Amino acid sequence: MSGFVQEYLNRVRDVVASVDLNLLVIVLAVGVVYYLSAKLKVAKSRAGSEVNALREEIEALSRETAELRARLSAVTASGVEVSPSVETKAPVPAAAPRVIPAAQPRAVSEPEPRVELSPMARGMAKSRGSFLAKLKTLFTGGRSINLQSLDDLEELLISSDVGARVSGSLVEAVREHVGKRDGVTELELRELLKEGIRRELIVVPNSHRLYQPTGSPLVVLVVGVNGVGKTTTVAKLATRYRAQGKRVLCIAADTFRAAAVQQLKEWGARGDFEVFSGPENAKPAAVVFDGIVAAKEKEFDVVLIDTAGRLHTKSNLMQELEGVKNSIRRHIPEAPHETLLVVDGVSGQNALSQAREFNASTPLTGLVVTKLDGTPKGGIIVAISQELKVPVLYVGVGEKAQDLIEFSVPDFIEELLPNTTDDGRAGAGGCDNAAASNASMA
Repeated sequence: MSGFVQEYLNRVRDVVASVDLNLLVIVLAVGVVYYLSAKLKVAKSRAGSEVNALREEIEALSRETAELRARLSAVTASGVEVSPSVETKAPVPAAAPRVIPAAQPRAVSEPEPRVELSPMARGMAKSRGSFLAKLKTLFTGGRSINLQSLDDLEELLISSDVGARVSGSLVEAVREHVGKRDGVTELELRELLKEGIRRELIVVPNSHRLYQPTGSPLVVLVVGVNGVGKTTTVAKLATRYRAQGKRVLCIAADTFRAAAVQQLKEWGARGDFEVFSGPENAKPAAVVFDGIVAAKEKEFDVVLIDTAGRLHTKSNLMQELEGVKNSIRRHIPEAPHETLLVVDGVSGQNALSQAREFNASTPLTGLVVTKLDGTPKGGIIVAISQELKVPVLYVGVGEKAQDLIEFSVPDFIEELLPNTTDDGRAGAGGCDNAAASNASMA
């Protein structure tokens, strides 16, 4: 019996606990609803207050707008400003007109006069830049040339295509100078190199017969390998002589290359000089023979002979030059008066080997170095001239006829080693000094 009672009491306890939990949930829910209602009432009250404030502001603005309109009407009607309180004020005097000063013209600075570079300066730009850049590496950190750095100097000169023998001679001159003191500065080294290069090059006087043609006619034989600009050089020389008033005949003896004949004729039409050519596939010696006859009959002042381009290593082609010279000598025994070898400055040491072979086959009297403006190794001029003991007479620094210029030893040296420590050229004064030096040496 007691067990049954105990079980009954437990169930009653559970029911009561369950009822208490539900009551708690209901009470909490009622509290939340009441709280939210109160908040909503407050929010509505605030919103109403704000709406009322906005209405009052709008009404105030409307009143001010009406007052401003009234003032504007009064000013328009009487020119008297009316305040909002309907008080009148004295008329406001009109402001004096503002005077704007006239714009003063801006001072324009005169542009600095442009320094016009000489043809030699333009042609030597790459060689000068390369040579000076290498030279400066010898003086890194402000040091001077001493006996230990002479090997570096010799390597620099050889890499600039000055030639092994000339490089050795220049280094020995510097060694002798260094031995007398601690070392030499960059400017002192430049002066030593300039003096050494000047001794190696042959100075040609301005009265040279290729510069001032003499004789009737002056016969010039032009030789060289293919691709060096030989035909173009012949045409440029003819154009120069025509500008001097000379009667010029070019003999197109490059019969192996039909384009060479046509090229020379086109130059002749532009430069107003005559071109003699033989039949197609004619022997060069035969064309030269007939051309010399025509030159003597018509009394030309200058005869330029463009020969076939040939490899200096081909003995049979080199021997053909003898046939050409024999054709000339049948009519003019002492001719050719000048034999010019055209070499491409870009080819570097290869140009030196060409010069050796051509000089062995047909003694040369002068050199023409083309495309000087396209190479950083203008030192090849020194190497070839010293090796053959033959002067450089012309250098090519561009495509135009006037870009074939007379070679000047002082100008060449001054442009290769200007009298400044920067990487540019010496300036206009350097050219003037060089020209004066050239004139005095001539």
